[in-house]
Amino acid sequence: MNGKNTHAGHRERIRKRFLDSGQDGLFEHELLELLLFYARPVVNTNGIAHALTDEFGSLGRVMAADKEALTAVKGVGAGGATFLKLMYDLGTNYLRSSHNTETLTTREQLCACFEEQFRDTAAKVCSILCLSSQGELLRTVNIPMSDLINRSISPKETAALILRSNSAAVCIGINHGDGLPIPDNSDYAVTHSFGEILSAVGVSFRDCIIFGSGTSFSMRAKGTFAF
Repeated sequence: MNGKNTHAGHRERIRKRFLDSGQDGLFEHELLELLLFYARPVVNTNGIAHALTDEFGSLGRVMAADKEALTAVKGVGAGGATFLKLMYDLGTNYLRSSHNTETLTTREQLCACFEEQFRDTAAKVCSILCLSSQGELLRTVNIPMSDLINRSISPKETAALILRSNSAAVCIGINHGDGLPIPDNSDYAVTHSFGEILSAVGVSFRDCIIFGSGTSFSMRAKGTFAF
């Protein structure tokens, strides 16, 4: 009984700190622990949260990980992995919704969109903005860079994700987290791959924008976008 009461008291203290101070009042592993309270209500999630951050390196990388990788971490389970992916996708959907009343027609607007999405995460992720012919944001798709580099997701699957939104144009953003927003070999490889995919399906490729250390680098603007 005492153990259960201590565990319940710990959960209430974590919740109270979050309600009092928001996310800035908690360490990353504590935010993850708090999220897991709702997926694993009768399990001590502190150890699971530490295991996840040890495995992936940061909260952002945990949230961007695929379900199979999350499930492989002891204690997460299929339910916990599904819940974390749901939270990540809801955040992405909110970002899309927050821009659905405006058009993203200028480089500045595209950079601002990626900056809003990436500023609180260090996850090495590629974000695909699917745009209408008028520049309306139809859909945002986030894919871990490792999946694109290792071809865990095939070009055919990537094309299907884009075509599903009836996109006329696409702009991709790549997050470097705290690193400099300078394209590296993997960025060039992924950008080249998108160029081939979009050319094959007749969708315009607007730009690849690298975000890092709070600033953006437009590959098209800097003359590094030609294939």
